[in-house]
Amino acid sequence: MNRRIKIIISVTGIIFILSIIFSIIVLRPSESHIAEIVQNGEVIYTFDLNTAPNQTIKIEASNGSSNTVTIEDGEIFISSAECPDKTCVNSGKLKSDGLPVVCLPNRLVIRFRR
Repeated sequence: MNRRIKIIISVTGIIFILSIIFSIIVLRPSESHIAEIVQNGEVIYTFDLNTAPNQTIKIEASNGSSNTVTIEDGEIFISSAECPDKTCVNSGKLKSDGLPVVCLPNRLVIRFRR
């Protein structure tokens, strides 16, 4: 093998290892149990998921559409949305500090408090 191929293999290996480390850090479960629902940059609800009762909250957006947020068995997620792509619904339950549940058309974010 010539030197150029060795460098390419080494750089590819380093990028692969760094990607795995980054994924582990971002996807690790949150230690916080305090969830916030943020709309237009303002916290509108705060819940302690350890003590919050099972409930469903309908949140209206300024564009006329809405999201339904569900708290069930200590987990929070968007169960339905009136947005075109439904990415927020497909995101599933909030598990990690690094991956909030986001509905961009309705400017809604569910995240763990830091």
